[in-house]
Amino acid sequence: MPGNTVLQTSNLPKTPISPSKGITYGIAVGVSLALISLLILIRYLSHNEISGLQDLDRLIDPGISRLGIVPKYSQDIPLSQLVVDKKPKSIMAESFRSIRSNLEFFESNSEKKVISVTSTISGEGKTFVALNLGGILAFGGKRVIILDLDMRKPRIHKGFNATNEFGMSTLLSARDEIGNLIRKSELENLHFITAGPIPPNPSELIINGRLSKAIETLKHELDYDIVIIDNPPVGLVTDGITCMKMADYPIYIVRSEYSKKNFTFNINRLYHESNLKNLSVILNSVNLDRARYGNYGSKYGSGYGYGYGYGYGYGNGYGYTSNGYYDEDSKSIKKGLFSRLKKDKKNDDSNHNT
Repeated sequence: MPGNTVLQTSNLPKTPISPSKGITYGIAVGVSLALISLLILIRYLSHNEISGLQDLDRLIDPGISRLGIVPKYSQDIPLSQLVVDKKPKSIMAESFRSIRSNLEFFESNSEKKVISVTSTISGEGKTFVALNLGGILAFGGKRVIILDLDMRKPRIHKGFNATNEFGMSTLLSARDEIGNLIRKSELENLHFITAGPIPPNPSELIINGRLSKAIETLKHELDYDIVIIDNPPVGLVTDGITCMKMADYPIYIVRSEYSKKNFTFNINRLYHESNLKNLSVILNSVNLDRARYGNYGSKYGSGYGYGYGYGYGYGNGYGYTSNGYYDEDSKSIKKGLFSRLKKDKKNDDSNHNT
């Protein structure tokens, strides 16, 4: 056999020759960043919802008042309901008190007021705002009655857990007297009239002249201080525009992260073409967490000290604790209090040892 000699023992390489790990990781990171940037850009370009007061300030006419905001409610409920009476010291109730106070700054020639509430489409919270604004006004000692004129899609009777066999449709069609239609709610001073059976011609019923006579009867003969009208969405039908012109306080509801930005064109058109002097906007369903820490900034945080859905998905409504603080702040308050107590005790011990 021929002789052989081992010159050097072979070893396995510690790193692969190909592919390069560094290059692979670099490509992966670069592709990930590109995809993330593309996703953010697509979401930014496709976002068309009103997200805060900044959008309203930029899109609606400066002459239109921003009446206030309404925070999200803490629970999902299937329909618009009266909630300010359940937690009269909650942030929800406080937001409606703020709206009530802001209404006092509007000029009006009459002591008896008519408030008309509408929105662009269904689901923005006009019925929820009408119910709870009426409730907070009744808490203040006013005699309030709510009229359901959304006769195509009535909701007031559901909010009060009442029947709807008679109401505004039977009144406006001269089939019943107004005194027979008034119902009492659980709150003293808060009454309501339901929409009644759905008529085939709600627009004609509203403009036939009986509505204005009914409102005058409610204000002067039946001595109601506030008449609140829940109108149909004016972006879908024109019924509500007539009532908005009758009102001392026409209120337009916009829902955060739900209403489209182009809905503001309808608000501006109503303000200019219909000559609604006291037209004001309420921003509904504001997320308080985003209001504190998100892109709402000082518009909400420092302006209100709290920051808003309702039957279609309310969120983040907070109550009070027994010591008067809001529930969502109670943990941080207690934590800060205990921290100060520990710090003071530590300083006392240090001074004592000295």
